[in-house]
Amino acid sequence: MSRVATILIVDDDPTIRQNIHFILEKGGMKSAMASSGEEGLQRMRTTAFDLVLLDVQMPGMGGLEALRIMRERHPDVGVIMLSVLKDIAVAVEAMHTGALDYVTKDFSPPELIARVRKTLLQLRAGRELERLHDVEEKHIARPMVLGNSPRMRGVVQVADKIAPKPVTVLITGDTGTGKEVLARYIHARSDRKTGPFVAVNLPGIPNNLVESELFGHERGAFTGADRQKLGKFELANGGTLFLDEIGDLAMDLQSKILRALQEHEIERVGGEKPIQLDLRVICATNRDLPARVQEGLFREDLYWRLKVVPIELPPLRERREDIRDLAQHFLARAGAEHGRPAQSISDGALQMLERYRWPGNIRELENVMSRMAVVCDSQVIEETDLPYDFALAPAAKEQEIEEQSLEAAMLAFEKNFLRKALKRNNWQKKVTAEELKIGYSTLKAKLKSYGLANEDDED
Repeated sequence: MSRVATILIVDDDPTIRQNIHFILEKGGMKSAMASSGEEGLQRMRTTAFDLVLLDVQMPGMGGLEALRIMRERHPDVGVIMLSVLKDIAVAVEAMHTGALDYVTKDFSPPELIARVRKTLLQLRAGRELERLHDVEEKHIARPMVLGNSPRMRGVVQVADKIAPKPVTVLITGDTGTGKEVLARYIHARSDRKTGPFVAVNLPGIPNNLVESELFGHERGAFTGADRQKLGKFELANGGTLFLDEIGDLAMDLQSKILRALQEHEIERVGGEKPIQLDLRVICATNRDLPARVQEGLFREDLYWRLKVVPIELPPLRERREDIRDLAQHFLARAGAEHGRPAQSISDGALQMLERYRWPGNIRELENVMSRMAVVCDSQVIEETDLPYDFALAPAAKEQEIEEQSLEAAMLAFEKNFLRKALKRNNWQKKVTAEELKIGYSTLKAKLKSYGLANEDDED
């Protein structure tokens, strides 16, 4: 259940204060009262309020003066002005000063509740949009590196061409290939770049809440819907909506997505009127949508509606030319985020990264580089700093991996294990032999067979 809104009533008339208090209480809201502008400001210093109902005409500090101070000190708190008379000049000045509404005191209880709820919804929507813009600014501050391999150059060319055009885009590719990064790239180069970018991970939303999250709901639409809520479609209005893993969406919701794309309008859950929208939709999936269409798990008409511009992102193992630049980029970014000096990657370590198959794709590479920035103290990332997985993957091609014997894999593991042990002991072989509980001559023989005998030899 959502948090109950808390409202401050500021009015010098005790009868009006009590009446409004009872009306708000009936509407499911909490309220506190103050008899003057000065007292209202004092209450705001010690209590967090969502909204203030502020009388225009009060002895001492008037409502407009109190409004100016409230807007300076508490810009996140909304204010509705109350007045006995509808004075157009005062109303205009109040709205210019920052009031969200102007209500005369001849209101009916249902009217006041409706105006208060509308203002609270406006405040919540504004806060959500600010949050989305903050998220977007963080992504903008982290430059996107898509790669310079022939496959990725082709992807970028298509993205640049369609970015300014109001067409639906379907991005396909394995998990971790950077589908959201590409969607943000398209948004940043579109005419909607100043609007919000709203990303939705569909599998991350419980099935019974997906419709409400996407389309919003009206108050009372279902148990627990104690207030109106804007969905992701409305929050993305004027910008871009990114629906990740669209292939996992339930069939009953696919029809509503199709209608939203065709008619450019939605209906909130429990709503009666369609809401017109102006936004771009980019969808992504790691599923084989044609196969799901054949299986009856995905609507064919929605598939063709989404596939206006299809873009396929290749897995990282098919664009090895990009691994060096991506690794250096992620390492530099992680280092900057953790406030540590710049690091580099040795050629041997880079070759190891290039040989690895990267089942987790770019996301896995980014995680590995973040880990290196945190746990590796040296300025240069060496082969021995990388996880053991990389030593066990000497060949990138499937055929080579299949032909690799168990003995070869064990030898590769042992070589990397010994190198790590030596590095941990500053290449002191006797200390390393004692730590590993093997004979000194045995260790020397193994190091010689692996070509490690002359590395920082203290003998």
